Amino acid sequence: MNEFVLFGNPVKHSKSYIIHKIFSKQININYKYYNICVENNEFEKKFFNFFSNNGNGANITVPFKEYVVKYCNLLTNRSLISNSVNVIKNNNGNLLGDNTDGLGIIFDLNRLNFINKNYNILLLGAGGSVKSIIPSLYNKVKNINIFNRTYEKALNIKNFFNKKNINNINVIDINYLYINNKFDLIINATSSGIHGNIPELPSFIINDKVKCYDLFYDLNKDTPFIYWCKYNGSKFNSDGLGMLISQAAYSCYIWFGIMPNILLTIKNIKNNLFNIL
Repeated sequence: MNEFVLFGNPVKHSKSYIIHKIFSKQININYKYYNICVENNEFEKKFFNFFSNNGNGANITVPFKEYVVKYCNLLTNRSLISNSVNVIKNNNGNLLGDNTDGLGIIFDLNRLNFINKNYNILLLGAGGSVKSIIPSLYNKVKNINIFNRTYEKALNIKNFFNKKNINNINVIDINYLYINNKFDLIINATSSGIHGNIPELPSFIINDKVKCYDLFYDLNKDTPFIYWCKYNGSKFNSDGLGMLISQAAYSCYIWFGIMPNILLTIKNIKNNLFNIL
């Protein structure tokens, strides 16, 4: 049986195995998918152990999306431009690294009608997820404003993409938000939700017109960020379940050459979760 895994830390919260159980039925290919929680000092050993034992492919999540790049024999343009990998395919011992995060978020933002070429967006965070989505996001909006608690990390991302001729990225600090706080879309790409927290932001950036999107998701309740946005007046908001399913579908396509039904899967998981476990 084909065997695939999710490498990351933490992964306990991940519902990717549910998604791939649905995909397996949709595309009529029986494959095994499970999570592996890895400590930093064990990643290389467990990674190569999996593939040396005929592992067919993997998804990579925080904090290893950039770290794993060096272990890939081949990289797609999406991975090269972001210097990050979230999906790997084993081609007879040659590991192909790709990144479907950007494809996933664009699909979901379009589904929600949350994106427009004229949008001025606020992107929270400066980790691997931010680097993964900017290559797909920058030419779909007018401006990307990165806000991160460590200013230098955000600046490094701006400089990284400036070298790739992506020039509509600004780095802002808390003082900027008190002067210029009109955004069309706010994307939380921090890992704060995993720990039950939210980014430190002034509440006045939220209003009843701005769209709020959280890469984190929770199947049972609003994420902390979405709860905070709603509390402060947001009427247009979504967690990242749709992005998760979309990027997983593109991973499935890379592995098998068959595209699962994203919209149907979103509907099934939201409405019928406990019957598909």
